[in-house]
This record gives sequence, C-alpha cells and structure tokens, in this order.
Amino acid sequence: MGVKDSFIKLRDSLKKYNKEYYNSNPSIDDSEYDKLKKKYDNLLSKNPELNQFDDLGIGASPSSKFKKFRHYEPMLSLSNSFNFNGTEEFFKKASNFLKKQYSNYIFNVDCKIDGVSLSLIYKNNKLFKAITRGDGLVGEEITENVFSIKGIPKVLKNCKSDLIEIRGEVFFFRNDFEKFNKQLEKKIQFSNPRNAASGSLRQINSKVTRDRPLRFIPHGYGKFTYEQEFLNFEEFLIFCKRNNFEQTGYAKKYSSLKNIYDYISEIEKKRSTIKFDIDGMVIKISDLNLQKMLGSTNKFPRWAIAAKFSSEEALTQVEKIELQIGRTGAITPVARLKPINIGGVIVSNATLHNFDEIIRKDIRINDFVWVKRAGDVIPYVSKVDTERRKESNKKYKIPKNCLCGFKIIKTKGEAVQRCSAKINQCEYQNLESFKHFVSKKAMNIDGLGEKLIEKLISLNLLSNKSDIYKLENHKDKIIKLEGFGEKSFLNLIESIDKSKVTSLSRYLFSLGLRYLGENNSELISLHFKNKTRFKNFIQSKKLKEQLENIDGLGVKAISSFVNYFSSKTNLEESFAILDIVEIRELEDNKISLNKSILFTGTLQNMSRDRAKELAKKKGYKIASNVSKNLDILVSGEKSGSKLKKAIDLKVNILSERDFLNLIN
Repeated sequence: MGVKDSFIKLRDSLKKYNKEYYNSNPSIDDSEYDKLKKKYDNLLSKNPELNQFDDLGIGASPSSKFKKFRHYEPMLSLSNSFNFNGTEEFFKKASNFLKKQYSNYIFNVDCKIDGVSLSLIYKNNKLFKAITRGDGLVGEEITENVFSIKGIPKVLKNCKSDLIEIRGEVFFFRNDFEKFNKQLEKKIQFSNPRNAASGSLRQINSKVTRDRPLRFIPHGYGKFTYEQEFLNFEEFLIFCKRNNFEQTGYAKKYSSLKNIYDYISEIEKKRSTIKFDIDGMVIKISDLNLQKMLGSTNKFPRWAIAAKFSSEEALTQVEKIELQIGRTGAITPVARLKPINIGGVIVSNATLHNFDEIIRKDIRINDFVWVKRAGDVIPYVSKVDTERRKESNKKYKIPKNCLCGFKIIKTKGEAVQRCSAKINQCEYQNLESFKHFVSKKAMNIDGLGEKLIEKLISLNLLSNKSDIYKLENHKDKIIKLEGFGEKSFLNLIESIDKSKVTSLSRYLFSLGLRYLGENNSELISLHFKNKTRFKNFIQSKKLKEQLENIDGLGVKAISSFVNYFSSKTNLEESFAILDIVEIRELEDNKISLNKSILFTGTLQNMSRDRAKELAKKKGYKIASNVSKNLDILVSGEKSGSKLKKAIDLKVNILSERDFLNLIN
C-alpha cells in the first residue's frame, strides 16, 4: 500500500472515530486517537502532495436531529504537544510567523477539561443561543438544553458587547457522574464522564438534560462586538468571574515555558484529586492583539496548544483486594480501586500480579496508590503513596486457601501460586475454562458470556465442554432465562453451529492447557495436520516422541500435553468434542514450513494479530523473542530493543511492505 492509500485509509478511520467521539460512543480511547492523529499530521508534513486529500475537518457533521447554526467564527480544535520540546517548537513557529522572540510572550495556562465543547451566544446581554462544535463551521442549536446547566448565566450583568460568544466545556464533576451513572440500568450506563456529558447535552427531550448534573466552565471566546471588552486572557477570566461563570481555579500566568512545564508536572501529579477529569493543560499566548496577528490554520489557532499529560498514570485508593482464579488454577490478586480516569478510560481494577508483588510493594487495603495504564496493557499498581497511609491500614496477609476451599500451593521456581484442586473440583477454574473454550481465539462462540455460562452450570445444563453442543436440546429452559428469548436462543445456536467448523490449532488452544498458547497449538497442528492422524497419535505410546520431534516445542509444553491426555476424563471429553466438530485439514503447500517469524513495533496497515494470522496461514511459526534461531523479524514503527538485537544477530529484517510482498 502506497503513502497516498495509507493516508486516505487513516483519514477515513479518523473521520469514523471523530463521529463516534462526537456521538459519545468512541471505540478507541483518547491516547490511541492521539497517536493516530499524530501519525496523520506527520504524513501531511512530510508529504505536501497529500494536502489535496486532507478533508478531515475538526469535529463531526451536525446531526439532522437538531437545527443547524453556522458559527460566527470557526470553532477550532487545538494542536497537541506531548513534551516540552514539542511545545517550544510550536511557539518558535509562532515567533517566526511574527518575526518576534517567543521568550517575550506572556502565557496563560489552565486545565484542559475532558468534556464537550459548547458556544454560548449572548445578544444584548441575554442568552440567545447555545451551539455545539459540530464540524467546527456549523454546529447544532441546543439552546433549550442548557438553561439548567450550572455555571451558565441567563443574563450578563457586566458586558458592553451587543453580541458575545463565550466558549467552554460542558462536563460532570466525577462524584456527580458516579452517582448519576449508578441510577441507570447497567446496560445503558456510560463508560466515562465525557461520554455522559455528550449523551446528556444532545438530547431531543430537553427535560432529560435538565435532570442531569451538568456544569459549564468557559475556556475562550468567539466573536464580541466591543473591542475593549478584554485585551488579554487574564482580563477575559476577570470578565467571566464578574458575570458569574465558574472557573477551574487552576489558571496561571507565566512568561517562561520552563516554569509552565513545572506547573503542568505539579498538576499532573494531583490530577486525581481535581473534581473533574482533565487530560492535559492548555497554554495560550495571553495578548489578544497577538492572537489576532497569529490567526489560525484551517484546523487550529497558532497561539494556543494543548499540552497532553505524558504519563498515563493516576493516583487513587485501594478499596479491597480480591482473588481471581484462572483456568489452570493460577491465583492473581486484584486491587479493586476507587474509579479513576486514566487516558480517557475509567479504571476500577488493577492487577497486583502475585502475592510476592504485594509484599514487595507493601500494598494495603485503603492505601493511596499510583496506577499505570499504557496502551492495551492491563492497569497495574506502580507504587504506594506511603505519605498518605493511615496507621489503621494493616499489612496484607496472604490467604492459605483458594476461594473454593482447597489449599493454595506454590511450585518451586514460580512466582505464581495456584489452587491445589483440579478443574472439576474448583468452580472458579471450571468457569474460566469454559470462558476460554468459547473465546474469540478459541472456538469463537459468540453470545455465551460469563453470566450465561454460570447460569447454565447452575441449571446442570453444562458439566463439560461437549455439553455446549447439546444446548439446542434445552430450548424451553434457556428461553425462560432473564434477558433471554427466542431470538437470543437462535443466535446462540447459530454461533455454536458455526464453531463446529474449525482448525486443529483453534481446537487445541480451546482446551486451555498450560504452556499451550496460540503458537504451540499452531506448531502441534502443523505436525498432525488432520483429525484422524491426531487421534491416532494421542493414543499412541510414541506420543511424547512425536512431540519431541516438533521444532520449537518446549519441554514444559510437551509435558503438559502428555499429562493432559493421559487422563481418561480429559481424553474422553476432548474426543467427544472432536467427534462433533469438523477440522479443516492443513495443506502441504506452505511456503515456509518450520521457519520462524517475529513482529515488533507498530504496523501501519494491520494489527499485530492480523499479521500473525497471515504468517501462520503461510506456515510460519510465530516466535516470542529474538534469538540466533529466528528466521525473520518484521519491523514496524518505533521498534526498540528487539530490532537492535536482531541486527546484532544478523537476523533477516523485513519492513511491513516486504512482509506483505513475501506472503503474497
């Protein structure tokens, strides 16, 4: 795929995400969007010829549900910066534009509230219209919806302009959001305060909006008719205060960017104690005359920038510590947290990894802890804020028994502790085993979630995996379950029927054996190729010998596989499933049987999982690390230590384009 095609594909994705964000149902979090937007902007700056395809716009097209209104002045978004250097470069460009030294500027810095943009138009000092951002040029008129929002005065008492636009953010206080969200049915609850604000503001029935505890804080202005109304941003804030608009309380004036970043660092550390969600700070050149001289691009002003917080980390409190039992008996302690917004996602749980980790970090119930979340990584506790610890916070005691009652044991050389019970003895292992079996990467049975599995087990409709394929015989009982019906039942049976045609590797992975992940399941399936050959060898005395001949299959995986199938119960259950499903036979025309491949860095045209899938279809083994035995390393953007090691070991390194050419 060429640069042009990649750019257009990225542009169309961003348009889709803009629309989702505007309609309060985003499918990606803010940090992921920021990465894609940064990539988009970089492509534009490096390839000027792409400007003709740049019609991304600012927000999303206004909905046909509301009357449209053209802004007097465009309602632009802000350029983003993720570090001091980026911000410094931004204002150097402003200086070059003005031929002026940026060090002479007076800056104003304030919180970037994670809310919904709104423009309030006052005519003759009375609230005339309320307009959403829309696409930046045309918004939606929602005047009836804003009269009850706290912080929006209906009349301005200290204003000389016949017409003035006050722009700001509509949002929830965090505590108000939690109380409001709890009042909703679980299936219609909002994932975070920003989505709730958007969904509440843009209601056809204005009474719905009035019943929700929304707030408004100004962050800027559009058109105003009296030129001397305010001459800099500090005067604007005074104007807002005199007219009974609320303020963040965190706005400050500086003449040094370095001092600004010291302040941003201070705010970032205490962001969790602020009553509302913020995702950065906004830095503006204060002087309105300079703002007018600098103007704007078609997307953002040249005089203001959003300094995004660098670390996806926040301070919150541990409310309790619970145990999660995995399908292999592994016990993971989990911290249940006071909910906190990290990178646009509400986090209420964090893994504590294992008991040794709790002791090492001395994590206690009611402690204040720093929680990190980077990209798709599961949130975890990075450290305890011991200065906030109360004497009543007692040291955590490691439990001796699993939740099922069986003893907890620790294997030598392993950090993880496990339940000593077998799967059929521990209800928690059993449940996790079923969840794994139906998961997307295993048998991929949609509609059979955790709660339904629990219910079916309690009704004795599920005791082993093969029972899933007999659920169609229990229609009368299942359609009577809460939230279920004829249509849901038929959809479930259809999904179960689809799962009957699968691959040997998916089937092996679905069994949930220790050390038998996707890669090892793939290796074994490549060796046995079809159902008949597999069943014959499973019952053969030469099973271990066969497995030892599979290049890349480790001792632990072989031992786990042999031990599992040496159990009569496991053998009978697995064969019962094999007799039901159709296994697609692997062909011998693989282009690179037994060659290993590893992916590192960010791929532009596909996800890492998609790339692995394509490689597997061509017979490649997916390696987990770089070694002298690795055949190919596919290197994407921001490849780190793996790329360096591969270069040192003289491994064959391919770009993403090279990889696509290879498999095609």
